[in-house]
Amino acid sequence: VESGSKVPLVVQFGTQACALCPDASKRIHRLMETHQFEWHYMDAALSQLAEALEVTRLPAIAVIHSADRYAVYQQLRDDDVNRIIDQECEKRLVLDADF
Repeated sequence: VESGSKVPLVVQFGTQACALCPDASKRIHRLMETHQFEWHYMDAALSQLAEALEVTRLPAIAVIHSADRYAVYQQLRDDDVNRIIDQECEKRLVLDADF
């Protein structure tokens, strides 16, 4: 990434039993093409990070910019994932789209 800046880390929390988690995963996957971030999936039932962040309502994501700058979003529905990524992560420069 340019100028030594790091892209945000998006941690998705879900479980096998979460009916809405696959939709959140599909949305995040598509957003990787348009926005700059790293994506990691964690099973909320097994994750110490989920416990530390008090994740209790799935699907959930944590957007981590640095150790002291992060946000946790829970109980995501519909286009919540799109809105959050758009707000938290920079758009990728797609040259052929705008010219």
